Amino acid sequence: MASKDLQLKLVERTVRVGGEEYRIEMVDDIDSLLAQLPQDAELPYWAILWESAVALGEQMAERPELVQSQSVLELGAGLGLCGMVAARLGGVVTQTDSAPSALEMCRSNAVRNGIEGIRVLQEDWRAWRLTELFDVVIASDVAYERALHEPLMSAVEASLAPWGVALFADPWRDSGWEFADKLLKGGWKLGLQSRKVCPTGDEVEVTLIEARRGEI
Repeated sequence: MASKDLQLKLVERTVRVGGEEYRIEMVDDIDSLLAQLPQDAELPYWAILWESAVALGEQMAERPELVQSQSVLELGAGLGLCGMVAARLGGVVTQTDSAPSALEMCRSNAVRNGIEGIRVLQEDWRAWRLTELFDVVIASDVAYERALHEPLMSAVEASLAPWGVALFADPWRDSGWEFADKLLKGGWKLGLQSRKVCPTGDEVEVTLIEARRGEI
């Protein structure tokens, strides 16, 4: 169900990442959105600006060499913040999400912030179709459902160049730690750090995972 079929009350928020301001349009009342969805519909995780996206954006802003002049694939782009940060830092960005409404928000928010050149594609980890390789894969708050861990890992493995790096952010959920453990068992080398962010007023601690293939 695309956003044109929903009665969405949208609101614009400004978030600062790495000294830059980003104007983000998002759903103002998530409960109203949920009430409009069919009972068996997937939850609209895309509609919220998650703290993990801000933390991942700040990591890239502090280490621009991670994405500058690199091809960057964003998984589960949601409202598009991380991809916009990467694009402003000089990355060649492709944003993906399974929800058409999320893709509409990504396009709208890029225009809102004067950011051009981002490619936006509808892709689902459970039926991954992209065959090209990317220097960097980024994803924030994507490990919430354990059932999606294996498809997510498969999509990363299929899309990340042998020399590349995958950057994940998760708000200290048990499922996030389990995902990191699965990466380790799969032969990935991980760097871990934590960052506290408070884009909506309440401070949240986020785990940042930097993953590289073990043989590199």
